[in-house]
Amino acid sequence: MTAPGYPFSARDIFGDLRSRLAAVHRHPMSFERLAKMLGRSKSTTYNWFDVFHHPHVLGFLCLLERLPPAERQSFIEAHCRAYPTLDDPRLVHAPGKTGQLLELLNQKAGLTIIAGGTDFSRAFVFTALAHAASRAGGKLPAAAGIDLHRSNLFVPVESLIYINGDLGPDHARRLTQRIWPRVLTSGAPRLFFNRVWSTVPEVREDLLRCAGFKHVVIAEEGALDMGDLTTRVSTPIHVLTPSTAQSVPEGILVNCRRVQRAKCPGN
Repeated sequence: MTAPGYPFSARDIFGDLRSRLAAVHRHPMSFERLAKMLGRSKSTTYNWFDVFHHPHVLGFLCLLERLPPAERQSFIEAHCRAYPTLDDPRLVHAPGKTGQLLELLNQKAGLTIIAGGTDFSRAFVFTALAHAASRAGGKLPAAAGIDLHRSNLFVPVESLIYINGDLGPDHARRLTQRIWPRVLTSGAPRLFFNRVWSTVPEVREDLLRCAGFKHVVIAEEGALDMGDLTTRVSTPIHVLTPSTAQSVPEGILVNCRRVQRAKCPGN
């Protein structure tokens, strides 16, 4: 035999990856789900996993294995985006908080607001919650929504739509209004919106209406008028405030509080 003499087939590699993804997500990885993650058709995804020989992928691995282990890992980390989850070390240092976030996420209807902190910490918590929601099974998407960020920093949630907010509010508003009906009719029980409330005020009424029978999560830099929201939303309202954890490198502390409704005069 001559080099490279690689012992695994493409089907071995892709099959192992599929099994590991299923174990991490605690749910079978259908070709439909994999296709959404890859941004490809179901037929193309099936071909990649079960038919095509992928000589370029095998060649890539043959070169990658010639790096020392530390360099190999460094190369992979340098070319993989951060994958925010509720199990991430940046959040898992506070297990009580993580459990509280999971419990909150399972709420069938209500409004959850992520406000304060840095844009990075808000986006991290927002994306971690959306990823956790998207792990649910079923034919309909478990989460839908719009994030006015480019998806170059974090692994995107496959059922969310990303719009480059850096191109200006007019661009973001125009695209949001164009795809808005698709988001509202997606059938997803949880809706996620990052910077949409402040950038596209025309959709606020729809957001508040949806909070009556779905769980709506929004992330915004500034604080929202809680007094006004409590009079317009009958379901529970929670506010998540991320902050820097001094004791953990890149750690994010998340304070969760439920907004109490003002009592009516005379009660």
